[in-house]
Amino acid sequence: MDIRKIVTNSKARKSRNNRPIKAFVDLYDSTDLALKEITALSVSEATYETLLKSHIINTVTAVEVYYRDILDSIFRLCKPESFTNKLKQLHDRSYKIDELIEMYIHRIHPLELISNNLNFQNTQNIEKVFTILLGKSFFKELKTTKWRLSKSPENEYEISHADIEALQELFDERHKLIHNPHKHFSLKKELILEKIDTALGIIIASDIVISNFINENIDPELTKNGSIDK
Repeated sequence: MDIRKIVTNSKARKSRNNRPIKAFVDLYDSTDLALKEITALSVSEATYETLLKSHIINTVTAVEVYYRDILDSIFRLCKPESFTNKLKQLHDRSYKIDELIEMYIHRIHPLELISNNLNFQNTQNIEKVFTILLGKSFFKELKTTKWRLSKSPENEYEISHADIEALQELFDERHKLIHNPHKHFSLKKELILEKIDTALGIIIASDIVISNFINENIDPELTKNGSIDK
């Protein structure tokens, strides 16, 4: 158990926007806007490729941060009976007494152990975690979700199985870049940009589905004292 990592992640989460979807957009936009700016300039292929690599890594980080933060929202906002009987499926581990003392000293909530020990850089893991929590296939729910954007209300959006596969390919590309930063892309740049766009769509669909779950299972104690802050 890495206490320092848990404490660091907890502090980082508190420094982000308390709405997971907004925190995702803030992080995603930081490299997306930069990439769009240099596209309009005459830059070398090497410069463009370097920034695109950064955008891939940053987008995957933003996806992981989103799912970790939205999981935290479920734990904070939902009535305990909506998830407590599912926790063993997410984190089936026992702790030694010295580990428990260390958790107590650093005031680490047990639910923080769960969110910090889950890996959200793999579509199978994302599907598994949120299928357990929602009690139904998470990706199936995403694929039946449709939405419109205020800037283009005439268009209706949805995701497909191909989009989920594209997200996994983006995870794989990021893994290759992290372990071999000098490696050239294994996909065409145009395809990479398309896969990055699908990540945004998957997060939007995820936010609709998970927000509905939270609203259906909101802790009545929070509504009594007016302490709900999504």
